Amino acid sequence: MYGFDNHTDMGYEILGDEELEGLLRKVFRDNPLLRSQAALSRALSAELDGRDARVSGNRLRRMALESGLAKLEIIYRRSDRGMEQGCCPVCASGLEELENSTLEGGSVVIARVCRNCEFKSGVRSQEPGRYVFHARKG
Repeated sequence: MYGFDNHTDMGYEILGDEELEGLLRKVFRDNPLLRSQAALSRALSAELDGRDARVSGNRLRRMALESGLAKLEIIYRRSDRGMEQGCCPVCASGLEELENSTLEGGSVVIARVCRNCEFKSGVRSQEPGRYVFHARKG
């Protein structure tokens, strides 16, 4: 999925995709609800049993989604930062603009949505504040 193999030349190990997916399978089997990305990271560390292995939060989140092991609930917070045009801050997929007609006959963007992970941003700028992971059955 991401082309990672186990590397140890950096003093720590980077988990390969297959191993990471297997570990996430165990994590979600034992923890059907994880209330934050940090909780998911801690649960994964417990499965590593003392190995010095690293997985970025972004990769961990994307692997959980793309493998179908978890459904993601996004809890938003207000943001003063403008959103990057076309790029989802959760899964890096493209965003679709939803438009509405104006009284003058033009159109205006009223929201941006991600069809991959269900991220939404409306007129007021918002960003993901916390991720809640719900294990999928199966």
